[in-house]
Amino acid sequence: MVENLFEQNLLWAVLAAVFWGFAARGARTLATRRTTRSLRRRARLGLVLVSVCLLLLALRVGLAVALGGAAEWRAAADFLLFAAVPLTLAGSAVAALALPAYLRVVRLAVRPGPAPAAAGRGPLTDAAGTRPVPVAAGREAASATAGASPPAAGPSVPPVAGREPGPAAGGPAAPAALRQAAADPRLVVPVRACFAVTVVTGALTLHPPAPSWTGPFLLELALLAVVAGALLLFQQRRRTDLAAPGWKRPSWPRRAVRPTALLGAVVLLCTAGGAVMQRESRLPATLAHHQHRYDTGGGPDAGRAPARDLTTLAGPRDERPAQRITLTATSRTMTLTSGEKVHALAFNGSLPGPELHLVRGELTEVVLVNENVDDGVTLHWHGVDVPNAEDGVAGVTQDAVRPGGRHVYRIRPTRAGTFWYHSHQQSSTVVVRGLFGALVVEEPGARPAGVDRTVVAHAWPVADTDTDGGERTAGGPPRGSGGALSGRNGLGGLLRTAFGDDTRRRTERVAAGTPVRLRLVNADNCPRTYSLAGTPFRVAAIDGNEVNRPTELTGRQVRVAGGGRIDLAFVQPAAPVHLTVVGDANASAGSHGFEGCGEDGAYGAGRVETASLLLVPPGVPATEAPAADGPLFDPLHYGTPAAAPFGPDTRYDREFHLVLGNSVGFFDGRPMMLWTINNAVYPDIPALLVAEGDTVRTTFVNRSLDDHPMHLHGHRILVLSRDGERATGSPWWTDTLNVAPGERYEVAFRADNPGVWMDHCHNLDHARDGMVLHLAYDGVTSPYRAGRSTGNVPE
Repeated sequence: MVENLFEQNLLWAVLAAVFWGFAARGARTLATRRTTRSLRRRARLGLVLVSVCLLLLALRVGLAVALGGAAEWRAAADFLLFAAVPLTLAGSAVAALALPAYLRVVRLAVRPGPAPAAAGRGPLTDAAGTRPVPVAAGREAASATAGASPPAAGPSVPPVAGREPGPAAGGPAAPAALRQAAADPRLVVPVRACFAVTVVTGALTLHPPAPSWTGPFLLELALLAVVAGALLLFQQRRRTDLAAPGWKRPSWPRRAVRPTALLGAVVLLCTAGGAVMQRESRLPATLAHHQHRYDTGGGPDAGRAPARDLTTLAGPRDERPAQRITLTATSRTMTLTSGEKVHALAFNGSLPGPELHLVRGELTEVVLVNENVDDGVTLHWHGVDVPNAEDGVAGVTQDAVRPGGRHVYRIRPTRAGTFWYHSHQQSSTVVVRGLFGALVVEEPGARPAGVDRTVVAHAWPVADTDTDGGERTAGGPPRGSGGALSGRNGLGGLLRTAFGDDTRRRTERVAAGTPVRLRLVNADNCPRTYSLAGTPFRVAAIDGNEVNRPTELTGRQVRVAGGGRIDLAFVQPAAPVHLTVVGDANASAGSHGFEGCGEDGAYGAGRVETASLLLVPPGVPATEAPAADGPLFDPLHYGTPAAAPFGPDTRYDREFHLVLGNSVGFFDGRPMMLWTINNAVYPDIPALLVAEGDTVRTTFVNRSLDDHPMHLHGHRILVLSRDGERATGSPWWTDTLNVAPGERYEVAFRADNPGVWMDHCHNLDHARDGMVLHLAYDGVTSPYRAGRSTGNVPE
């Protein structure tokens, strides 16, 4: 509903301006009709058109109000302020002034001529009773009232002042009194002003300003007031000209001069404004992440905590690690198990990178070596709450590692679970080509019972064949391609879903009665939907967080957010168990239309993906069970309730409200559909300021056209509610929360890991195009810089 209302607001913002443009032109030219019959016909048409436009205006206002009701008022406050309020004022003026004036003109055109002046009352006046009418015009109007008409034949009659002879088929020429009524400012000015209002409000709907809104709102009202005043002065002068004796309608070349000049001025203004917006949108050559504007969330301002450099917030350097791992990044063409080629970036020569196994509480040293990846590499530990200096974000917590360079990370995981790692330097380009891998943190001394498999799903940009039989490559997405709105997720070429590096079915023999745990990792931007057929199963963990006493599910589909993880557990039955992908928007070009990942709610459903995992007991034929077609698994009420450190009724130290949206504009000099947070894009989104120990509640509202898997580095968040419905199952802890179009989530976390942390959409195309902000602890600063002059691109 919210997504539809948002789309309707955008659509009718444009249509309203078009309709009111026709109405404004009709009101302005009404008085220039040559004959009474023509003026009467145009007045009736204008009356109908203005009435329709008022209904359309009411629809526009109603859609803004409905969006506020469906998405909560703060998610529609900009539409209400910048669209609904000015439109209501302008529409009220049209209804109070223009509609009655139109009706007067229609009545006069049916029976033209002013009412006779009372004895001693002075000269005849116009239909509004405000301006004297020339005597000759009055005689003409009176003659018309008496039913006089031009003779069919006979000597010609000299023209009377203020009257143009019309063709016999057109009836008598429109008298001056009727033209003056049609030129009444009360008729023309409100309609033309309303057109100006629809244009301005339409522009502010397509590109709404960022908070705070008081200044822009007052500026908008002042601008519209000036426009209305200028229109009033112009129309009063024009009405005087129409009343002049001998007035004649200008020839069409002269009439074309004004709209041509106006169109040229509009084009020039839009071109100049676009050039200014393009220049202002260019990212600075150097960005310092300690120079934030802050959203305090109702808490104290910055400056209360002692200053700290985030480089001091690192893993221990004087302790011997329990294990050492080296990951070497290379650029090369590689071949998947299925034989398809990928122009890849790889860790240790494998796609995906090697699966890392760490132990909770034990120190691990990871050495990153960049062999030949030109744009640089980092390592981010997705979901693992490492110290800030180990987070691996180029330009925020470190410099990107250049070819021939190396960087040492020291991490001590605090929770067991399923995670993954990937580069956070130009991640929208390098992750899709292979710079990622699975990471499993185990409990000390624990050994998996039965079968424990990590299933990393990824849509690889494989090389396909052109019409001449040659190889056509699928490289990384062009920067600024618009992400999911570009049609193919910015990639081009062919995208093939694989489990690991295999796009085909993989069969494993598992004895009946064996406990099985499948760790599903979605290493892509869009949600991916799975079917586990042939056995009941439990959702054992979400994003590395164990579910409290999960219950068995049968026939349910499981959707994993982009960047998210879900662990499925079951006991192998005596029959085959089949894990398949039943909906993958990442590999479906049709799913990347105007509505992004979840176009029409399909999420790539109906596309047959060949990648699958079949677990079969020994001696049993490897037959595939039908895919599950039941409802989606919903974590909101799943599992058994347990104690949580905070809930919906907790009094929080800080509260933030983030509206995830779209607008039309420029980012880094490129025109595009923007992905915004509170109507702003990086680096103009204020950082969320916290102090160590704060409890924080954040509300996400998605009124955009695509899913946003929101990922907060260095912390896990607890889901409190969705669309106003409280979570009642096992505490739903997550680090990558998919907020679908129209959804509203309340989440909470404790600020217990000081630093400067990325908080962004993990649809990496969206992050590349500006959907990034930071969680900043008071007093913590970073010595690193991002920007084109530094070579650090932290998206």
